[in-house]
Amino acid sequence: MVIVDELYSQGLIEKKFNAIFFKNGDSKIPEYAGIFSAVVGSILTLIITMLVAFPIGVMTAIYLEEFAGDNKFTRFIEININNLAAIPSILFGLLGLAIFINLFGMPRSSPLLTLALMTLPIIIVSSRAALRAVPDSIRQAGYGLGLNKIQVTRDHVLPLAFPGILTGSIIGLAQAMGETAPLIIIGMIAFIPDAPTMVTQAATVMPAQLFTWAGMPEGMYIEKTAAGILVLLTILISLNAIAIYLRKKLEVKW
Repeated sequence: MVIVDELYSQGLIEKKFNAIFFKNGDSKIPEYAGIFSAVVGSILTLIITMLVAFPIGVMTAIYLEEFAGDNKFTRFIEININNLAAIPSILFGLLGLAIFINLFGMPRSSPLLTLALMTLPIIIVSSRAALRAVPDSIRQAGYGLGLNKIQVTRDHVLPLAFPGILTGSIIGLAQAMGETAPLIIIGMIAFIPDAPTMVTQAATVMPAQLFTWAGMPEGMYIEKTAAGILVLLTILISLNAIAIYLRKKLEVKW
């Protein structure tokens, strides 16, 4: 600290905002290493995750809660959903390695459906809880007006349950964004200096980038890791805050 103060007093160093950290991708030179490529990779990964997991999860929850009867088939599905929700995330990484990479030959740095499969049980469970919380009197009122089951679910039950569904989906998305173990298994721990422009290109995500920097021998990567952790925490807190805000706003609206 004394050396830093002396250099600062001599005008050899200065304190300013580190724009390089947010504009550059990873680099072998610590001074030029940034988190931009990891942020872009995280955004593309989360887009794929939500495009796959959200519609499938919500439709599955609606079917199980509103249309499916109590039989062996539905009980089998419910048991498997509950089991998937309790499986460690690293096992989803093994599943992605075996199916998406080894079987279908996708790039090792493209997680694509791995995080979607991991998020799917969370969305299904939270969506079913939101649908179950809708009073049964809403359904009975719709039937009393001559509506069929599809119309009651689409026009009355689903809008009332949507705030809870959206909240659970955003929280599941935030959890997927912070996962590292499945990404290590499918090979996203790699040196990716350039930001991807397509979902099929080699990419890394923020947790994997932080894991890589934490293992670097150069001391300057310690500050990079700390700064990246702050960025990741800020994004996760923002996602949870958005989920709470949207839930409150939609509850007031509907």
